[in-house]
Parts: sequence; C-alpha cells; structure tokens
Amino acid sequence: MDNTRKYITLKQFADFHQVNITVIREFSDFGLFEIRSVEDSPCIFSEDIERCERAIRLYKDFSVNKEGIGIILEMRERQVELQKELTRLRHQLKKHEEKMMKLFSEEFFDAE
Repeated sequence: MDNTRKYITLKQFADFHQVNITVIREFSDFGLFEIRSVEDSPCIFSEDIERCERAIRLYKDFSVNKEGIGIILEMRERQVELQKELTRLRHQLKKHEEKMMKLFSEEFFDAE
C-alpha cells in the first residue's frame, strides 16, 4: 500500500468526533465512505475524511438516518459539480463575449 497517503485511524476519528466506532462502521458498510486497513488498524483516508465528517454531523446534529445521509451527500456533491460547471460556462461565455466585442464595434451592440 502507498505509505505517502494520509489517513486517520478509526479510533482517533471516533474519539475526536465523540461518536461510537460502530456508527462509523455502519456508515462505511452502507457505502457512505470506505474504511481501509493500515498495519492492521482500520483507517479513513484523507479523500474520505470530509465526507465522513459530513455524515457524522448530519447524524449527530440532525438525527438523519444513513439512507438520508446518503441522499444528502450525493445531492451536495452534485451541487458542487454543477457549481463548477456553471463557473466554467460563465468563464467560457465571457471569453466568447470578449471575442465578439473585438469582432464587432461597440455601436453594433448598443444599437439594440
């Protein structure tokens, strides 16, 4: 296994977030994130920590069940993807508008 990857042990994560390890394992078993072993210790790798923390917050703060957490996490990730796409499209539109302004005089656009 690649030893350069960052992770936190399940016990450290559970202690820090004051949650039972069983809850974290149930979320992992449900497919919300992945728990992997490093030197025989169950760990959460850096790419899953944020998702795991969101799941724990939804569970502790709002009493959302794992099915609801899965839906919320997927919706949030989709929202982030759509926001990135919107930003990309706005940037692309701005570039096209700038090209159009160079091709045509400003009077052409002001005439409308």
